[in-house]
Amino acid sequence: MSKVRTIALEEHFWTPELAAPPGTGPLATWGQRVDDQLRDLGQARLADMDANGIDLQVISHVAPAAQGLRGAEGITRAREANDRLAAAVRAHPDRFGGFATLPTADPQAAAGELERAVRELGLIGALVNSTLGSNGVFLDDARFIPLLDRFERLDVPLYLHPAPPPKTLRDALYQGLPSAVAGRLATGAWGWHAEAGLHVLRMIATGVFDRHPGLRLIVGHCGEMVPFMLDRIDAMLGPAGLAHKPSEYFLRNIWVTTSGLFSLPPVLCTVQVLGVDRVLFSVDYPFGDNEAGRALLDALPLAPADKAKIAGGNAERILGLKP
Repeated sequence: MSKVRTIALEEHFWTPELAAPPGTGPLATWGQRVDDQLRDLGQARLADMDANGIDLQVISHVAPAAQGLRGAEGITRAREANDRLAAAVRAHPDRFGGFATLPTADPQAAAGELERAVRELGLIGALVNSTLGSNGVFLDDARFIPLLDRFERLDVPLYLHPAPPPKTLRDALYQGLPSAVAGRLATGAWGWHAEAGLHVLRMIATGVFDRHPGLRLIVGHCGEMVPFMLDRIDAMLGPAGLAHKPSEYFLRNIWVTTSGLFSLPPVLCTVQVLGVDRVLFSVDYPFGDNEAGRALLDALPLAPADKAKIAGGNAERILGLKP
């Protein structure tokens, strides 16, 4: 049997132009080491991958990236970031792939940059940070039709990633909590996962996948809590006039990754609910640890053929990567 290639899909970097100022953003709680890891697209990253058996990273820019900028600045910064990422992919084509960052404040410009990134730079899709936190509306809003059309026409995946909530939502849900606790609950401990899961359900409920039947959506963190609730979601939303049950859209249009979750129960729940063909390995580097991700993958109590699908086989198929 040939060696199984391990592919991680939600792995991050940032550019000097779009990095958060010291003491803010990821650096506020993650520190200098993560800043250094995010800036590196070379030997240190590769060494960490080698040490933990990660053969290929699909790399994307940390939120909010170019989404937080309007007008010409957003377009310029997106192009710079995508050019830098594409250069790293060209330097290490067997080790890196890339998801573009897009200036989603201008959906027409975002569609154009997606096309440039795919056709000219060789990137294999794009990561969009759940837009409530960046642009104030969800992707089911009519203004995003040109962007979703472009994803569908180019036949590349859209990776939907969480984003921090806007101030109004943060004030409503997390007021009165200690600052550090509120910050974590609003983001990685709970809040932005719930918002990203709702974002997916809104796309289903508003008919996005009926209008764009070829759209391929990838969602991280074992489906942003949706698989655990999917049977009940089917029961409650099924009679609401949808063309299909929510679970049917998951089995046609949506894949999920294991990013940032390193214990067996949520991963096995996701596999049981969606099936092994819909689950992709990811780490969430450098916010997740490659060693922990590798240990989780190795510990999965699955048949070797199924484990190989999660490790990289599914990603090869969905991303159009050569085996």
